[in-house]
Amino acid sequence: MQYFNNLVASINDIPNKLMSVVSVIHAPIQHLTNTLIVTNILLGLLVLTSIANVYMLWRNGKKRH
Repeated sequence: MQYFNNLVASINDIPNKLMSVVSVIHAPIQHLTNTLIVTNILLGLLVLTSIANVYMLWRNGKKRH
């Protein structure tokens, strides 16, 4: 009977262990995700500005002809 109780206790403990592992893993992932979002926004802005520059150059070039 004691063995059965130990088994039940350890099975009940598994979610707690999983949650602690997940939270430890999740903290850096959360940070990474935020960094990635910021990086994507910056990249998007860079692309937009370069497209705008090319467009302005193209428009100015068209005016000259």
